[in-house]
This record gives sequence, C-alpha cells and structure tokens, in this order.
Amino acid sequence: MRSSRWTVPLLSVLFVPLWASGFIAGKIATQHMEVPTVLLWRFVIAAVAMGAVAAVMRPALPRGSAWIHLAVTALLLQVGQFSAVYTGLANGVPAGLSSLILGMAPLLVGLLTPLLLSTKLGPAPVFGLVIGAAGVYVVLSDELGGGISSAVVFPVLGMLSLTAGTLYQKRFNEDTPVVTSVIVQMLTSLVVTAVAMPFLGAAWLPSDAGGWASVVWLGIFNSAGAFALMFLLLRWRSTVHVSALLNLVPATTALIAVPVLGEVLTVQALLGLGIALVGMYVGLGMVRRRRKKPDPEPVATGS
Repeated sequence: MRSSRWTVPLLSVLFVPLWASGFIAGKIATQHMEVPTVLLWRFVIAAVAMGAVAAVMRPALPRGSAWIHLAVTALLLQVGQFSAVYTGLANGVPAGLSSLILGMAPLLVGLLTPLLLSTKLGPAPVFGLVIGAAGVYVVLSDELGGGISSAVVFPVLGMLSLTAGTLYQKRFNEDTPVVTSVIVQMLTSLVVTAVAMPFLGAAWLPSDAGGWASVVWLGIFNSAGAFALMFLLLRWRSTVHVSALLNLVPATTALIAVPVLGEVLTVQALLGLGIALVGMYVGLGMVRRRRKKPDPEPVATGS
C-alpha cells in the first residue's frame, strides 16, 4: 500500500484532532460510567467498525509470531494506555494535565528510536521534539500550579504504555496490513477486558445517552480511526513524524475543550500551540528540505 504526494499531509491533519478528541470524550465518558465499562464498549464498537472494513477489504491474516506481536501491542497501546488514562481521569486528574503527561511520550519515542530501531536521528528532529515538548508545557503549565494527588501516577503509566506501544508497533508490525493490525488489537483488548469485567464489579452497559455517545465516539473515531491513521503514518514515515504530530495534541485538546467542555481558552494555550507548531515544522525536517530544494540532485530522507 503506497501513499500519494498529498496522502500523508492529509492524514496528518486528520490524525491530530482525532487523537485529541480522546481526552475530551474520555473525560465525558468517565463522568457517566466506570472505567472498565468505558474500555469494554470502546473496544466493542471499534472491533465492529474495523470488522466491517475488513469484510470489504479482506486484508491478509497475520502469520506465525505476528499474532503474538499484535497481542503485545494491544496490551500496550490499547489496554495499558487507556485503562491508566481513564483511571486517572476518574480519580480527579484534570484532562489538561493528562494531556500534558501523555504529550511527553513523543519526546521519549523520538529519543529512544535510535537505540531500539534502525532509524537514525539528526539534530533537527531531536531539536524539534524538544521545542514541541516546550510547547506542550506552555499550553498546560497552569495545571501544575494546583495540588496534584497520587492519582497522577495513572497518566504517567499511560504515557509509558503509549511510548512502548508505539516503538513495538513500528518494530514488529510493519508488515501487517493496517486493517488487520487494528482489528486484531481491538479484539485482543476486548477479550482481555471482558474476561476482567466480572472481577471488577463494573456495570456491563452505559446507563444513559451521554455515556453511549461518548463510547461510540471513542470506539469509531478515536480508537478505530485514529489508530488506523497512526499505523499508516508509522509505515509511510517514521516514529519521529508521529511524535511531532502528537506534540500538537495538548494544544489541540485545549482548543476543542472550549466549545465542547466550556473551558476558557488561555494565553498559554495559544502560545503553546504556536510553539508546538514550530516544533513540528522543525522536527519533520521541513526547514532542511526547503533549504535543499534548489539542489539538482535528489536528497534521500530516512523513513
């Protein structure tokens, strides 16, 4: 599966708000139901949505150890990340602070990529990631002024799961069709969550329309949609590309929260968004490419 010239920019533009919407919908969902119920229906709806896509596209099935790698990725990217983040939200951790902590994952991914994968980083991507992280901090720095309970450990665990899952997906699932990768991960996560439900004492169904609406969004758009885009971008570009895009998520979350959650748009959000945009611009190597554009010889870029 190859990308055209405009495919990656378009998918990148779609990816950021879809990923950011997970914090908004997750905040709403945890106000209507317990965390295991949120996870269960997120995975049910995502599995059904991707199953319909798979029925049309008929992607190849994983072979051999690919099943195990997909299951491990599911435990990290899906169960680990979202159970930790939603537990933090349910225990009073602000959505903004959760977004800030998860925003540190791109920096870790970018710095660990040369150590764990074959990708080589020049100074520009690393510098861009640092600028993006500074933008993340500026956006939500006011969240750090209040009291922070021990529940902050949950989004930290979610951030570590996201970091590990992103690297694992890039290292071991590159040859698996995207649709196959997403649906196997959702089904794996669904099975794990369903098995755990009787021991967690949570309700099996959302109790009201608000709960259903939030898990439908999480399942279709933030789960199936956002992760499909993420895996495509990891395949066509690199972990650095995805990391630079994820740097924009906290600022984007702050912007979405204005009309949806009624939160006030602060000066920090606008300033941080601008800094994060600069970080993405530098981290993706756009400055270097524009400078070398007049050269007659094509310049090879890592992916």
